[in-house]
Amino acid sequence: MRKTTCFMSLLTGFGIGMAASILFAPEAGHKMRRRIRVNARRASGLFKGRAEMFTSAAGEVLQNRHQEISRTMSGFADKAKGKIDDAADATKKAADQVIDKSRDVTHTVGKKMEEAGKRLQNA
Repeated sequence: MRKTTCFMSLLTGFGIGMAASILFAPEAGHKMRRRIRVNARRASGLFKGRAEMFTSAAGEVLQNRHQEISRTMSGFADKAKGKIDDAADATKKAADQVIDKSRDVTHTVGKKMEEAGKRLQNA
């Protein structure tokens, strides 16, 4: 059973108990009012303390979740940066290979053109 359900059941039982005690009270009116006032103050203090504890616990949970989300997002950003750097390195390496191959092809074509030019001169 969830904590909030248990707490609400407690509050409901407390309210029903107070109502029953008023209806079946054997005491005089002024004594009963004083007793109700004392019990109400006591209950108010108890509820206030529980509400403060609940608020504090909820704040801690939210803060912890925020820190966890921040760490996760930071990890994602680091991984993404690493992947982008890897892709940039691979692209640069591929471009360098294309440039080297182009130089080799250009050099080979230049030699063949030079050879063809010499054959034309000799012919």
